[in-house]
Parts: sequence; C-alpha cells; structure tokens
Amino acid sequence: LATGSNDTDIVLWDLAAEAGVARFRGHVDQVTAVLFWKPLASAALAGAGTLAAAGRLISSSKDRVIRIWSLETQICLQTIAEHQCEVWSLALNADRTRLAAGSSDKFLRLWALAPEATGSEEDPLATMLGELPRPNGQGSAIALQFVRPKAVDFEVLLCQGAGKTLEMFRVHGEADVKRRQKRRRRRAQAKKQKKAGADGEAAEEDDAESGAEGEKGEAGEAAARAADELLELSPHRLAAKAISMAWSPATGEILVALSNNELEAVRLTPGEPLAAERSLGLEAPGHRTQIRAVAVSQDDSMLMSASAEAVKIWNTTTGRCVRTIASGYGLCGFFVAGSEHLVLGTKEGQIELYDLRIAELSQQETSHSGSVYGMAESPDQKGFVTCSADKTIRFFEFTFSGDSQKSVTFQEVGDKATEMPDECLSVAYSPNGKWVIVALLNHTVQMLFADTLKFYLSLYGHRLPVMSIDITSDSQMVASGSADKNVKLWSTQFGNCHRSLRAHDDSVMQVRFLPGTHYLASAGRDREVKLWDCDTYELITALKGHAAEILALAVSQDAAFLVTASSDKQMKFWKRTSDQLFLSEERAKELEDRFEQEAEREDLQDTTAGEAVTLRASRRTVESVRSTERLMEVLDEAVAAEKGEASMPLDVSHNACARVVTYVGTLNSSNIYEVLLALPFAHALQLLKYICRFLEAVASLPDGAPEETSGDQGVRGAETRVLSAATTLETPCQAALIATYVHHHELAATPSARALIMRLRGLMRGLLRGEKDRVGLSIAGFSHLQRVIRKSSGSFAKPTPVAAPTA
Repeated sequence: LATGSNDTDIVLWDLAAEAGVARFRGHVDQVTAVLFWKPLASAALAGAGTLAAAGRLISSSKDRVIRIWSLETQICLQTIAEHQCEVWSLALNADRTRLAAGSSDKFLRLWALAPEATGSEEDPLATMLGELPRPNGQGSAIALQFVRPKAVDFEVLLCQGAGKTLEMFRVHGEADVKRRQKRRRRRAQAKKQKKAGADGEAAEEDDAESGAEGEKGEAGEAAARAADELLELSPHRLAAKAISMAWSPATGEILVALSNNELEAVRLTPGEPLAAERSLGLEAPGHRTQIRAVAVSQDDSMLMSASAEAVKIWNTTTGRCVRTIASGYGLCGFFVAGSEHLVLGTKEGQIELYDLRIAELSQQETSHSGSVYGMAESPDQKGFVTCSADKTIRFFEFTFSGDSQKSVTFQEVGDKATEMPDECLSVAYSPNGKWVIVALLNHTVQMLFADTLKFYLSLYGHRLPVMSIDITSDSQMVASGSADKNVKLWSTQFGNCHRSLRAHDDSVMQVRFLPGTHYLASAGRDREVKLWDCDTYELITALKGHAAEILALAVSQDAAFLVTASSDKQMKFWKRTSDQLFLSEERAKELEDRFEQEAEREDLQDTTAGEAVTLRASRRTVESVRSTERLMEVLDEAVAAEKGEASMPLDVSHNACARVVTYVGTLNSSNIYEVLLALPFAHALQLLKYICRFLEAVASLPDGAPEETSGDQGVRGAETRVLSAATTLETPCQAALIATYVHHHELAATPSARALIMRLRGLMRGLLRGEKDRVGLSIAGFSHLQRVIRKSSGSFAKPTPVAAPTA
C-alpha cells in the first residue's frame, strides 16, 4: 500500500507485516495521486510479496511535478516537469503502456511508458506524447481512470473535473492510431502541394520555408500523438458538482459522489458513439449545504436542523429524518411549546412558522430588512424575540386557537421594536424574565429590561464581534463567545467580568449552558467542542470529531446530550455517560498530545527542498519513547539481578535473560525500529548479549537437556527450557539485526563486540535456515493434504469404479 499526504511524503506499507517499508521524500507540496506501475510482463515473472514484484510507483503533487520511483532500489528514477500548474490525477491504461495526467488547466497530458528503460535522459521511462484539450472541462481534473465498458472492444478514459461535467474520451487501438496518423500526413501533404502550386514564382522562393514547415510538421507528429489516441465523447451532465468517482466493472457503471450529499450512478451504453445516461441516484436524508442552526424540542424527542435549502426534523432516539420541509436560508429557530410547530428565522429577513404535523409552512412574515441572526423564546413560552442585521430587535406573541386543529399563529408587538447601536448577532431571554440580552457587532453585549426595554448594563471587553451569548438557569451569569477566540463570563448583578477564558484556537461560534448547572459548552471554528466548569473556570474536556468549522450547538433540556452541526454537512450527538471524569486525567491526556506533537516535530528529518530521498517509514512517537525507556529499565534490572543474586527461581518472570527476551517479544513491527533507534549503545550491547544467550538456548534445544545428574547440569538444562519458552524466534532476530544496523559504527570500533557479532551471525543463520525448512515442509504437507482432500471430495461428488483414497 502506498499513501501520499499533505506533508509531501509518500509512505510505502507492508500490509502483511503491518509496518512501514520506506518513506519517499522529493515533492515540495501536497501529494495528490500515487499509482503502482507493474508492467504485465514483469508481473508474470516476479514473485508475489516482494518489492521487485510491486514494480514502480508514480506520484504527482501540487508542485507541478510527476515522479517515478523504484520500489526495489527505493530511488527516484525519473522526474517529469511538463506541467505549468498543479497536477491532480494520474491513470494507467490496462496494458500499462500509457500514463494520463490531469491538472488545473484545460488539458490532459499523455505519456508512453517503457518498462525496460533505465530512466536516464537518453533512455526515459516516460516519453511525452502530447496534450489534449478539455473543451467541456470545468475546473481541475480531480480524477482520471481508464475503464472498459461492457459490449465494446475499446477503453474509455473517464475524467472527473471540479464542476458538474463528467468527461469521456475514447482510446483508439494501435490500428486506428496508425490510420489516423496516415490520414493526417496525407492531408498535410495535399495542403503543402496545393500551396506550392498556387504561384510558380513564389513556389521557388517559398521552397525553403515550406521545407522547414514540413520538417516542423513531421517533428510535431509525436506531439500530436495524444490527439490520435484519444477522441472526446459527449460529456455527461451531473446534478451537482462532483467530489469523487468509482468504476464498477461488474455492472459497467460509474458511481459519482456529488457535493449536494448525493450519489449518482451513470451507465455507459454501447453504440455509435458511446453514450452515458443516469441509471440510479441515492439521496441521503442529510442536508445539501452547511447546517446553520439546530434546536431540541421541549421533550427532547425531536431535533431541528436548518440549512440553505430545507429544514429537517430528526428523531433523537433513532437518528432518522422524519420530516424534510423546503424553507428559506435558515439561520436560527426553535420549537414552539407542544413540539408541533417550529419557528425559523431566515437570511432573507423572514420569520417562518411551520406545522410539523402536515410538514407545511403555515405563516410567513417579513418583519426585518436584514438577516435574522438570532431568536429566543420567552420564559412563559407565549412569545419570542428576534434580532437582525437591520440593527433592531422585535417582539412577537403567539396566538393559540382552542379548536380541534390546535393552530398556532404569531403577530408582532408593534410598540416594542427597539433600535440598537449596531447589527445584532445573538439574543437571549433571562430565565427569570427580567432581562433581554443582545450581542452586537460593535464587540459589546447589552442587557435591557424585558418589560420596559430600558438600558440596564453594557458588557464590554471583547476585541471582535460577539457571536453568541447564553445565560444560566439561575440568571446569575452570562457567557459570551466572540470572534477573538475568547469566552467571557459576566455577572448579571453588576456587569463585572468574572473570567476571560482563552477557549478556542479560532472564532467562538456558539456557547450554551447546560440546564440547571454552571457547566458551559462552547463550539468554535477550530472544529472542537469544549466543556467548561464556570465556577472553577477549568476546562473539563474537549470533544473532537468534526471535519470543518462548527456553526451550531444545541443542548437537551435534561443536559443528557449535545448536538453540534458543522459546515461539513454533519451533525454529531454527544451523549453524557455515567462514567466519572477526572480533570487530572484530562490534563495528562493534553500533555501527552502535546508531547506527541513535539516528538514528531523533533523527529522530522531536514532535507533539501525538492531533493528526492528515501527515509525510514516510521516516526518517533510517545509510545516508542516510553517503550525505549521501559526496555532500558528491563536491561538495567537484568544486569543488577545477575550481579546481586546468585540463585533465582528458574521461570520466565524471574530469569534475567528471559525477562529481557520476553519484553523484546512484546514489541511489534510498527514500533520496534523506533524503539531500538533511540536505545543507547551500552544498552544495545547488553541487548545483543541477552539475545545471543537466548539463541544459544534455542540452538541446544533439539539435542535435549541432560537429566539432573548433577546440580550444574540440571540448572543449565532448566535454564535452557526457560529461555526457549520465553518468546518466538522472529522478534529477537529482528531486534538483533536492527540494533546491529543502527550501531554498526560503534560495534565495528569495539574489539570485544566482534566475537559477539560473529557468534550471533552463526546462530541466526542456522536457526533461521531451520525455520525456513520447517515452514517449507509444512507448506508442502498442507499442499499434499489439500490435493488428497480435493481428490477425495471429487470422487464423492462424481462416482467412479475405482475406489478413491481417504485422507
């Protein structure tokens, strides 16, 4: 497996060993595509599971460069710098002889691949055939793929751009390519003769020029080869912008993921020419655009989410969408008492009332001339207040009819509309009904008396606009979240700031108090949700999971769960559990994460920008550092035990050498290199000695341990059995090879270590050769059993006069 990342590195992984093999570094920008190039001829000859069988690797990047790497020698064989802009996609045809690349411009480029080439300038692996325009292309060529539709005898190159168009190109065979080239040369020759015979006198003067043009035409044939091999077909128009695509050989269909949260299947139908048509579509119940508002019903049974195209109602127990109602661009909203109606404030300045029983709009009023950014229900649930970008707050009252329909309407209280100093971004009612709190664009929060709307307090201290406000259930504390990344806690009695919390690494978009508590949940553009204790001003925990900035936050009435919505079109439920949360453990986790980042940052190897090099695949982590420290402790304890205690119980837990080898056996293939890389030379030498003793014990095991005729021989035989049972053979041998490779300079300069290395070499060769023979014998035995069982089962399935052997 090969992976390319935003860190400009390409890592090659061994899936069987579950470990990295190599790290290729040479690109100076994000890696956009990686592709294995295994020529068909070499694939049939090479053995499976080896790097030689894997062939070569082709990579592209935003640095406008394509590189071809050798997986066997782990070097860059050729660098292709033909693009003038970012390279986004790569594709290989079925014969592995053509490479297509898509970039940010309106061209596709084609190369001819030569598997036997060396990659030098005189003998390149990839030869440029030319470029092909994309007249119907929209944006960058995000994905390319060669496919073979059903019932046709040619390949098709699929090109998925950043727009709503799926482009298709027919790939001509070798005979068609020669015929098209011959036709083009004949047409060019006729044009040349016609131009030469137009004027006899001018013909002589133009002979040199026409000859030069003819040479240019012949030289340009190779550059025009891409147009000979690829022919554009009619593009397919998608319902929305494409994100990614996949080809299904079994059904002959293309599955395209769209930006509006849909999947569209496109079927290629044979004919002249080949046509594409939509066959199936899958519309998920989620939103098509970013979610701007969420709200929970009074009984916590339903959840409302609003976006640019619709408002959706979800069942909080099952997580299913139960209503989808077309609406305006919703920015805020809440459930009316009874949870059968919903009020929504839109970007167009309208206030919309929906009847959820019939999923229809029942009332719509245009009360504001600007976007309605916030609304809050009154504590008595008989009305609500709205705030808008038109610098006003307006109050509304509900009218509940007593008929069988139980209809609800709202009307504005005309004499209570209040002009504010600046645009209003959020509004809240105090639970005791005394104040209305408004967050303004001018970085302040104003508190007004709810009955008279007279000024009460102005809370100032933020350096950027206040995005959200909330108040505790006891009406004693106000929390404000601002674009300056801070959350401030205010007293409602005197307006003083209790504490300013550096809450997020980006703008704070939402703050909500958990009902009945002084716990505060905050969400920001840094994609995190954080829970705070506003009495001690401590961070309780941080919740991560969103892939984009969080724009909306809602809390259930019993504080049993949180709901967050993001611009990645996702909503996440965060449920409170009965497990206790200890702040000391949370702080320790934060320190571990920070140490992990610092360890990775210190481990980054500096290389010259653009220089193609191969580095080790693994990186130092906190786990590898701790494993190294623990291995050093085990080695020190083993040395101290051998020096201080003459007699010890002969089992794996007490024997010094057995303890060392047992701990080495716990290291896995993904971190053993990093653990031994950080091991000091003195400890590495001790490790090699213990591994040598372990191998000697295993090597003497087939001869059998002598009977306890004497005390010395009995102890030696018991120790042999203990050491041989400590661990398997693979990990200690791997550890010995890595330690020798890492410290080979020190080992070569240490005379006492040479005998140890030679002893290890002899023991490992003999033991590993024996292991190889045993594995081969086992494979041969299983193959024989398989043949016998197959023959036996075949004889029972089809009776024959000859009795079949039994396994």
